[in-house]
Amino acid sequence: MAVSIFKERKQQWIVGISFCSMVSMALINFTVTGSVLPMPEKNKMNQVEEASEAHLKAQQSSLSYDQPKTANEQPAVITVQQPTPLVSQATLPASDQPLRTESKNPLPAIQQKPQPDNKPEPAAAAAPKTDPVTSKRIALTFDDGPDELYTPRILDILKENQVKATFFVVGIQTAKYPQILKRIHEEGHAIGNHSWDHADLSKLSLERIQQEIKDTDVLIEKTIGVQSTMVRAPYGAVSDKLKKLLAQSNRPLVGWSIDPKDWAGTSAAHILQNVKSHTKPGAIVLMHSFGGKNGNLDNTVEALPEMIAQLKLDGYQMVTVPQLNEAR
Repeated sequence: MAVSIFKERKQQWIVGISFCSMVSMALINFTVTGSVLPMPEKNKMNQVEEASEAHLKAQQSSLSYDQPKTANEQPAVITVQQPTPLVSQATLPASDQPLRTESKNPLPAIQQKPQPDNKPEPAAAAAPKTDPVTSKRIALTFDDGPDELYTPRILDILKENQVKATFFVVGIQTAKYPQILKRIHEEGHAIGNHSWDHADLSKLSLERIQQEIKDTDVLIEKTIGVQSTMVRAPYGAVSDKLKKLLAQSNRPLVGWSIDPKDWAGTSAAHILQNVKSHTKPGAIVLMHSFGGKNGNLDNTVEALPEMIAQLKLDGYQMVTVPQLNEAR
């Protein structure tokens, strides 16, 4: 029975359903656009465009800066965030769409200069003081010259081996061979006073001691233009008068610690053995450049080259007496 009623009133049902659909669409359109008709009002479109443009301007004014945190990072670069429009460009009229422009001159990167390193320079280490006991220095000395036979030969050996020595000269010998004294000085050796005529100063009066030293001092200075400060007593013989005299003038009285007895005619082999067995840092070796037993010092000249070689092999540096005293 229901089916027969529906078939009889089919047309009326279709019309009713269509009418209800139209009414529903009108209500929906009115709710969204404020108008029963499907076309939106122009003023509503203008409002949408104005809101979109305001949002674009607000986003275009925002820039973000990435600053480096430290000097080692990359330089800062300005980045611009592109705004996102509220309304798609395709929904706006062609006349209202914003023009797209591409910048031909992008903002340059901000370069940050590296900071200078102001760290202080490390202080230079102070030069250590030289200790003669640990630095293995030794002084070779030659007495009683100069002469024209042995002194030049000794000077040749020293020069060949690049060694500096100390010569304690006698006044009467200097007067005979001033040119040899000049060579001693010019080749960088030290010169000391060994009295005028090799007298035993321990047996002389104070006045005679003063005369022995003064006459030799004057001649040395006249010959090389330099005063001598060191004094070595002949035979190593000293007295209280001599010590007091030299102390008053602040002049060093130089002795020795090794005597190989070359003056007594000792063989070259014994000279070498004596020096080797008594050598120690700060030692002073006594030898002669004039005199000797029967006036012969061939043993000294023969032993000297091998003595120098052995001292160098043992790590010793041969210096003058003033250089040795500087380290004390």
